[in-house]
Amino acid sequence: MLLQLPGPDLGVEFVLLNLLVAVVVGYFTYRNAESRGANGPLWGGVMAAASFFLSLVGFLLAFLVYYLVVIRD
Repeated sequence: MLLQLPGPDLGVEFVLLNLLVAVVVGYFTYRNAESRGANGPLWGGVMAAASFFLSLVGFLLAFLVYYLVVIRD
């Protein structure tokens, strides 16, 4: 049985927002690495992926706490 939350389904919007933030972080990291003479695409890609996955983990932890405190009651 799937858990149905009240209100609109915001899952896609959260993923798109996280992806947008990851792209911005990756772009600025790329520019900074290039200006310092380092491998820009490598640093930009690693930081964009890290930003995306860490924000996803943070979202999942926040949802877990919300579920345990509010919904499971």
